[in-house]
Amino acid sequence: MESERTQEYLEAIYKRQRTEKPVATSTLAEDLKVSPPAVTDMLRSLESKGLINYRASKGAVLTDLGREQAVAVIRRHRLWERFLTDVLGMKWDKVHEEACKLEHVTSPEIEEGLSQVLGNVDTCPHGHSIPDKSGKINEKGMYPLSKYQASQPLCVSAVDREDPALLRKIEKLGLRPGIPITIVRKNKDGTIDIEAGGKNISINSEMAGVLLARPLSKTREAVTKEDMPLSKLASGHSGVIRSCGSGRSSLGRCLSLGFTPGSMVKMMENFSSGPVLVKVHDTEVALGRDLAEKIIIYPDTRTC
Repeated sequence: MESERTQEYLEAIYKRQRTEKPVATSTLAEDLKVSPPAVTDMLRSLESKGLINYRASKGAVLTDLGREQAVAVIRRHRLWERFLTDVLGMKWDKVHEEACKLEHVTSPEIEEGLSQVLGNVDTCPHGHSIPDKSGKINEKGMYPLSKYQASQPLCVSAVDREDPALLRKIEKLGLRPGIPITIVRKNKDGTIDIEAGGKNISINSEMAGVLLARPLSKTREAVTKEDMPLSKLASGHSGVIRSCGSGRSSLGRCLSLGFTPGSMVKMMENFSSGPVLVKVHDTEVALGRDLAEKIIIYPDTRTC
């Protein structure tokens, strides 16, 4: 296994390559909070190991080997973030730093155990896809809010920067991943007026650049804008899970079945009494009504 510092560089380059390729030395220095000369020395070392292609005048690009190792680190990091929020109850603005420590000391056995306990969840608390065991990751179709036009129905999908203060602001505005929104107006100063959860919200240009979204179907309308138990969701309707269970036993059962916060669910069959049949992560699950009542969702018939 590569050193902790090597893993941090590979992870940083991978994330930056989505918007900047090659990744400049100055960019990495800013992201990793080190001096440009230190970055240059490390990039030369990574190139000697076959992990990146590097040109001093342009920057660095991951090789296939480098990408493979970067994605492996990202998988462990995002699994830990989800575990810390869903199982230990930590707030989403606190888990990034803790996951950074844990990702480097996680064995394959622990990684597999995390995945199973979490019900093979596919996103981290900040909305980013968790790579599967083979390294496949789905990050397509998400763009900053600033790239979309007014009147377009969208779904907040992820937050592109895990800054604690910024995450707290986003949560206070009710814009966590999985929330349907509509851009009402784009202003000349870079601010954007949006409608979310029945409220009109104005966000600044910084937030518009880090909130990633996907288009929603324009033909389907929201059923309600109130949180509600999954047991009350009508057949054929969908929703986003806000919280699961009220005790350790029910929480563990929810997670083992794949009912994790931020996941989309669809009610397949809901009778007036008895179990309900729900689809989550493309799997149909029969739930007892008592457990379905403990899963709180944000209902909406639109899907990302």
